[in-house]
Amino acid sequence: MKAARRRWLRTSSGTLLVSLGTAVFSGAVSIVVDGIVKSASLRWPSLIGFTLLGLILSGGGAWLITTLRTGVGMALAATDRAGDQDRYLDEAEAFATFGQKVFVLQTLLQVPVETTRDLPMLRNRLTAGIRTLIQGERGARSVGLLFQGRQHVGFHVGSWLNVASRRVDLYSDIRDGEGESHFLAIKLGPRLKAGPRPLDLLLLRSTDNFTTPQPVTPTELPTLLTAGTCTALAVNLNGPVNQTGFLEPVLNSARNEGASTVVIAALPDGTGFWLNPNTSEYGSTVSALMAIATSLPTAPGLLYLKTPAVIAVALGRLLHATSWIPMRYDGSGSYDRFLLPRR
Repeated sequence: MKAARRRWLRTSSGTLLVSLGTAVFSGAVSIVVDGIVKSASLRWPSLIGFTLLGLILSGGGAWLITTLRTGVGMALAATDRAGDQDRYLDEAEAFATFGQKVFVLQTLLQVPVETTRDLPMLRNRLTAGIRTLIQGERGARSVGLLFQGRQHVGFHVGSWLNVASRRVDLYSDIRDGEGESHFLAIKLGPRLKAGPRPLDLLLLRSTDNFTTPQPVTPTELPTLLTAGTCTALAVNLNGPVNQTGFLEPVLNSARNEGASTVVIAALPDGTGFWLNPNTSEYGSTVSALMAIATSLPTAPGLLYLKTPAVIAVALGRLLHATSWIPMRYDGSGSYDRFLLPRR
């Protein structure tokens, strides 16, 4: 594998440079010892030259070794009957080719997920796969994950990404057909480094049957909502904040669920309703959604997602300790709750 070969070359080169630097330092020491034994003046040009060269060689070698980064990668596909199986396979193959330059080890998992009863199997396969990768590469400092599947499933996948002492990097595909096939979308850690980006927000209330959308700002939201009530957050990153095709089924579901308020979040006009394929854009979007989600009362919180799958995974990881419930769209205009079955 390219990543493994590159790691070997870097380690070997670093070790060789440190050894050469040590040998050059020995030459400097020999000059000092020779001057002391012979009670002669030191040859300062040679001494300084040997010392500087030894520092450069040893320092360069140490930098190559200490800054060596290793990572392992996984492509996880949660398939269902409505999905395009060929696309899942093509995506996994493209990620494997991309990963040859990034990961020391990588693997592919494909798990059918039709109902909530399939979630325990998905969790077991995911955690076992990550554990196997880490055992195969003890020096791995990060785990790279490409998830393919529905957003409600991705939310659960994110909640299971508790990988001790290792960062989890979420990857996504680039669909313009130019350059690399994938990119690092989100670096998951205790906190996201990117600040929140602006989003368009609408607030709707059950008191008027969700018929009067009210534009709001994130800072206004906490003062407009009542704690202890069912709240819904609907995220649309593929269309305007008032997109009818998304809004109507969400509001119908919210009525059936007894939600008191619905908050709609979307990319602002002028963005083309398209996320640019880079870490900053995706990270700032997740930061903005997290700021909104954590400011809302949830008793429970219903989460409707029309986003790239990687966004759903990130939200699942960052909201795993909260009471947000991912909602599944059935393809015919209805939503239902998609929760792990009770044991």
